[in-house]
Amino acid sequence: MKTNKLIIIPSAITGFRFLLAIIFLYLFINDLKICTIAVFSLAIITDVFDGYSARKFSVESTIGAYLDIFADFFLVLLAFIAFVIREIYPYWLLILIILVFLQFLVTSKFKILVYDPIGKYYGSFLFTIILITLISPSIYYDFLLIIIVIFTIISLLSRYLFFIMKNK
Repeated sequence: MKTNKLIIIPSAITGFRFLLAIIFLYLFINDLKICTIAVFSLAIITDVFDGYSARKFSVESTIGAYLDIFADFFLVLLAFIAFVIREIYPYWLLILIILVFLQFLVTSKFKILVYDPIGKYYGSFLFTIILITLISPSIYYDFLLIIIVIFTIISLLSRYLFFIMKNK
């Protein structure tokens, strides 16, 4: 019985990240910068800790893996929605980020997650960009936008080429 309780720990930590994403959006929109950075940092810590706890408790679950991916995407999506609302980044950037996520889901065929060489770092890249956006002066936003677009295009192409090469 004790083992069954341990299995839900990684999913509970991941689920908490959904709540943190909503809190992040609220704090950012209400211009509570320090609190926003703290909540985002906590969300990153929970992302690391849910993976650690899943490995520690030997929890291998496709559902848990997808829950983690959706929690990451939800956090990234709400962060960029907040940035679009504040006119830090253009709305079309949301479309690019959503395309990468959809491409990942479709090419994984909703089964075991498949990571390509570049794409497996895309989420970490976006987390880093969010953090830099939160702490940097506005003069760097255009530069960050260019980096996001370039890395997003590279990620989309990498996944596409990965599956072409894999299927040959």
